[in-house]
Amino acid sequence: MEILSLLKNFIFFAGGLSLLILGADLLIQGCVKLSYAFLITPLFVGVILVALGTSLPEAGVSIIAQIKNYKEIALGNVIGSCIANIGLVLGICALLKPSKANRKLFKNELPVMILAIIIFYLLSQDLILTRWEGLIFLLLLVIFLFFSYKGAKVTSVELNELKEFKFRRVFEQINSKFMIILLSIFSLGLVIWGANLMIKSGVFLAKTFGISNWIISITVFAIGTSLPELATSLAASFKKIGSISMGNIIGSNIFNILFILGVVSLIRPIKISPSMLKFEFPILLLFSLFLFRSRYTGYKITRWQGLILVIGYIIFIILLIVR
Repeated sequence: MEILSLLKNFIFFAGGLSLLILGADLLIQGCVKLSYAFLITPLFVGVILVALGTSLPEAGVSIIAQIKNYKEIALGNVIGSCIANIGLVLGICALLKPSKANRKLFKNELPVMILAIIIFYLLSQDLILTRWEGLIFLLLLVIFLFFSYKGAKVTSVELNELKEFKFRRVFEQINSKFMIILLSIFSLGLVIWGANLMIKSGVFLAKTFGISNWIISITVFAIGTSLPELATSLAASFKKIGSISMGNIIGSNIFNILFILGVVSLIRPIKISPSMLKFEFPILLLFSLFLFRSRYTGYKITRWQGLILVIGYIIFIILLIVR
């Protein structure tokens, strides 16, 4: 009976992850398709639209986990995903296909991401994120979105870059904004359904194997929900759309902190572990600051830098498990 329960939950976990990836991928397609109508830049598409789509798996897992009172999963998934996005996703993309990003990304969005991480750290000093602090996160997100949209007027060069994005057949054939919005809503439903399946099966598997919710959330959940970022950034790298490839990762981390933590703490205040402030947070900040080195390599993460990121992420996982 125990073996059947394990098998069933493995299947549910894999099915939930598949729904998350499929739903996020379809939603990204819809976001980019709609961007044509408003003539906005690839950088804005990558940092805002695509990043929002790829952050939905993390949002789905963390929000549902918080509603079900699995607080360690709600927070661990966000922190683990931010670290995985830089160390694993950007590292692999750089190893396989380095691509140059828009220099504006390093002047505007990257400092915003690091500022969001620092604000998160400062507000966590009392070991709790209150509802009021959640509102601060959401207010900062609104301000960020406002200024990002103001600078999102597209040029002819950037529009040509955006046209390199590869659409699935269903989105190539549909030009109706109404139909694309309907497909996007359907995709969001897949994300929520997949997140619910992952939460239920993941918690069961963690208890069965004696693994803490924090460990499984910051590793298995975080890597699983970062797969849409990996797929999207890799595709953009091979299409030489660096603004979407790297912008997607930085934007996703901004959404993870300001949007997901903001919403989650509104649902229920988040308790912060002192060990997280001493270990996971410094790792996240270190990975983030490392990205500034790309300013000295033509705004491109080289293969050597990608190798350092991947090795650093592997060391982080080993230390996490040993602790």
